[in-house]
Amino acid sequence: MRKGICTPRKMAAPSQAMLLCGNMASLASRVAFNRSCGLRHIPTTSLLLPEQLAFRTYCTEVNQEEPTKPDGREVDSRYKEMPWKYLESEEYITKYGNNPVWFGYRRNFKGQVPPQRTRKMCIRRGHVCGNPCPICRDQHLFLDYRNVKLLEQFICPHSNNILDPTHTGVCRNKYKELVKAIDQAQDKGLLPVSTPLIAFRDVDWSNQHPAVSKTPPSPALCSKTSWYPWYDWKQPPEEKIELFRKIYKNYLKEESNLS
Repeated sequence: MRKGICTPRKMAAPSQAMLLCGNMASLASRVAFNRSCGLRHIPTTSLLLPEQLAFRTYCTEVNQEEPTKPDGREVDSRYKEMPWKYLESEEYITKYGNNPVWFGYRRNFKGQVPPQRTRKMCIRRGHVCGNPCPICRDQHLFLDYRNVKLLEQFICPHSNNILDPTHTGVCRNKYKELVKAIDQAQDKGLLPVSTPLIAFRDVDWSNQHPAVSKTPPSPALCSKTSWYPWYDWKQPPEEKIELFRKIYKNYLKEESNLS
């Protein structure tokens, strides 16, 4: 833990005119006194006397492990504990209507061709980028596995697959949270896993169609011959037989087997 190194600084003895100005009740005269003595770190709204300012200590370093102020998204939103209620409120209906939250979103980019990938994140160290993604721009939207109505907006109704972030405009950081929330909702049984059944009309799937018939038997079963002509036995030529006898003459016992 880094601690601030505090060094005491003692002022030189001010003149009588400075003491008179320090004892005055006017705030402007005290500010002028502080500036004349080189006290730049003292705020202008300070009402301390010069005698107290003479023995004031100043910290040269700041403790970097102090707890930072939480993001306003987590403090200001009243739907953090129950985020699904925001989709049923009048505020949401007035803002989005019946359209999904990503409907009509367009990212700001340079040039004519849009980027192939969405940005990594929209909020960095409390600073929001220009035109954040549909989830980051609304502080009442939270990716929770219980918020089924919000998760369904990012699932294709035909293939039951998660829509690509280039289609919805969601940043990559929120897309990872979205995939995790959808998988958790499917494990809990809040979202369907299988692809929905699509009924095709004017299609005959019966076997009574004239194009459907039985497979005819093979010609080998009808004529009792081989299916292909090269399957039949063919006598090898005499030259190959003589060459075979010369090579394996020491191993042949009966010549009648070669005929």
